[in-house]
Amino acid sequence: MASVIADGSVAVVKNIMGVYALGDTGERDSRLDLWENVTGRPAVECAHEICHRPATRAAVAVRVFSTDRTRYLYPACETCARRTEMLYVAGPLVALDN
Repeated sequence: MASVIADGSVAVVKNIMGVYALGDTGERDSRLDLWENVTGRPAVECAHEICHRPATRAAVAVRVFSTDRTRYLYPACETCARRTEMLYVAGPLVALDN
């Protein structure tokens, strides 16, 4: 089973570019379902600290300022899933590489 980190804390992440285009073509990304299944929580709102839009995607990101190169999922709106700058996201993050 995938591991969960940053539960209850804020993590600094950077989205992996190009992964957004690999998502589902429908309104809801299947990776968001994976995030919900692993965390046991509904993905209602984008996890980016300053965004309050509905989560429709699971962004794929790496943690900034860390030697950990694991890819993580977090719930995001379509806009935040495409961002290229560092983002502060409220956990939990779900590891894809485990």
